[in-house]
Amino acid sequence: MLDLPRPSRLADVSITNEVSSETCGSAPQDGHPVIVEMLYSGDKRAWIDEAATRFAKICPKIQIKATAASSVEGADLILKGGVKPTIWSPADDLVLRYLDARWREVHDRSPFDITKQVSLVRSPLLVLIWEDRLEVLEAILDKTRNGEGSWVNSLCSGVPRDPQDLEIMALEHKVPGTWSDWYGSVDPAALSQQPAPAARRVDKRTKRAYIAPFPTVDEIKRWGQVKITHSSPTRSAEGLEALYLMAYEYALPPNDRPAALKELINEALEQPAKEGIVRSELAETDFARSFQERREPFQRWLERCEAGAPPPTASADLLTDAMFSLGASRYDAVVTQEHLIFTVFQQIDMHADVMAEVRVVYPRPTIVNEHPVVIFDDGQLTAEQRTAAEKWIDFLRSMEIQKLAVKRGFRPANPELKLRNIDDTDNPFLKFRRYGVELDTTFVEAPRLDGKFVAELVRTWRDATGRH
Repeated sequence: MLDLPRPSRLADVSITNEVSSETCGSAPQDGHPVIVEMLYSGDKRAWIDEAATRFAKICPKIQIKATAASSVEGADLILKGGVKPTIWSPADDLVLRYLDARWREVHDRSPFDITKQVSLVRSPLLVLIWEDRLEVLEAILDKTRNGEGSWVNSLCSGVPRDPQDLEIMALEHKVPGTWSDWYGSVDPAALSQQPAPAARRVDKRTKRAYIAPFPTVDEIKRWGQVKITHSSPTRSAEGLEALYLMAYEYALPPNDRPAALKELINEALEQPAKEGIVRSELAETDFARSFQERREPFQRWLERCEAGAPPPTASADLLTDAMFSLGASRYDAVVTQEHLIFTVFQQIDMHADVMAEVRVVYPRPTIVNEHPVVIFDDGQLTAEQRTAAEKWIDFLRSMEIQKLAVKRGFRPANPELKLRNIDDTDNPFLKFRRYGVELDTTFVEAPRLDGKFVAELVRTWRDATGRH
């Protein structure tokens, strides 16, 4: 069982400031503070800690006991009875669906109403990649016409859809191919000459624009195996999401998706730049059907791609930090959440003279982590506890606390708050735009299938890789 850290904040009930009934609700009838146990994904720790400190001063009759655990591990803890939260906030509703399905396997009803989830903050799944790798990746994908999506092409480059002889293949060979093979396999005649120079960049130290030279063939050969990596699907929301997107693109390649969905996406992308999400419900039925038809070949493909790779990192924040500390020799790119990239940018800025450039890629499709929160009701939840939990959730979504979240790298869930309008030196979205951070963009999401599918997908990965 996971050894949980001690709760990060407790309200000081000795504070005697006047409590706003609108913010905190009525005072408890028995005079004792109402306790709200919150389990949340650890990537929100700094924000939750700061918010809890402020809430304690305003609402001393409500105690917030906040405990951090990674999203999937938090779900497993709840299933095992290791923790009984009042409210739970994983990174994404895929994990909510996963717990809901697993819970219903042994219980009559779920402890929460998944339809009443509320978003606390937003953070899209994206790819953080070294600049030279991005130049080559873009050149390859621009000339690739195999009908596959970018998640299939990039995370499992060189792996055929129907791999043969897996039974006699050495484990260490069950990994993606090399950069040189991938680069050389795409229209060799067109690539006999070096592609045009890359787009204009801005040097961090001198602030001058420059043209980044395209890597030479010898440089590409030295990169070795393609190492575009995600965290563990059985421990982190980001790893589960990456696996989900790989399954979506394998089971339902772009050309197989409904024409109406393609039209919807094209219309959204043609609109003036603004933040929005195109959800792909139109492909739900086709995706579910196609995955069941292709589950066995997908598992074989996944085994050929990932079974021989090093054990995946437990969390996306550790993986993102490792990309900076270990460099391009270990990671070409990592799949992570947007709010985790800003610390890397700060570190790179501090070492601008010696560090290579990195870039942000917003893939389509992706998954926007809504960081949902749900209230648990096991039949013993009191009306006072529910009211206190609702007041805490409202506080987290308030304008002031949402601005704090932006400073921590999250996009606000409160629709009244716009990133562009937070003209503050602590707004990382404004500060780090040169790395490719987008203020106004249209996110195209994969369709969300039910929790039974998510649980089946996790089992498929375990069977394919032999890992847990």
